[in-house]
Amino acid sequence: MKAKSGISPKYMLLIFLGTIAFSFIYYYFGKTFINSPLTYYQYLVFTSVLAVVVTGSYQIFFWVQRNNYFFRTRCLKTRLDDYIPFWPQFIWIYSFSYYLLIGYVAVSINSIEEGVNLIFGGLLLLLLQSICFLLFPCTVPSSWRKYKANSLSTKFLKFVQKLDNGRNCFPSMHCSVATYAGLILLPVMSYYSLIFIFLIAISCLFVKQHQVADILPGILLGWLVYTIIV
Repeated sequence: MKAKSGISPKYMLLIFLGTIAFSFIYYYFGKTFINSPLTYYQYLVFTSVLAVVVTGSYQIFFWVQRNNYFFRTRCLKTRLDDYIPFWPQFIWIYSFSYYLLIGYVAVSINSIEEGVNLIFGGLLLLLLQSICFLLFPCTVPSSWRKYKANSLSTKFLKFVQKLDNGRNCFPSMHCSVATYAGLILLPVMSYYSLIFIFLIAISCLFVKQHQVADILPGILLGWLVYTIIV
């Protein structure tokens, strides 16, 4: 499937309204739960920068999806993957825990400078992931995407799978970003952040979006970027 990369006026309006809404959410949770030193204005500035960066980052991701057809596509399935069941209910953890973890990183920053540095780390991580997706395109067995969408979980999983071309499996970007965000939050959340990383990793396997061989490299890539930035 060819990904759409155009940004419509409706999408721009959504970004604008979302920036205002999320800046208030970050401010509220920051003040309520971690006694954040940031003012609302500082959260608004940071969220505005984050919105622009995220929008631009998705354009990079979509560009890679349109251009990762130059090299042979590989499938890294092993026998171990045959023993992992298909549990589509994990799509909710796969999809939403991922963004909750990222959102908590935005809440927990102590300064705009710290936030910008963490954003740069996210861009570096995206760059490394994109290089891997471009030069080493990997997919899962086609049979893994042949299932009946007869429940809310399977319908939502089908929707998620329509957003990518299925050739960006190695290393798992869900695992790399979750590891990067989880390690940042380790001083704030203690071992709970590691539980989030684990849940997201197993959700990648249970919804059959990734193979075992994709998981550890993703975690290591997230750890690598974290050590560089922090």
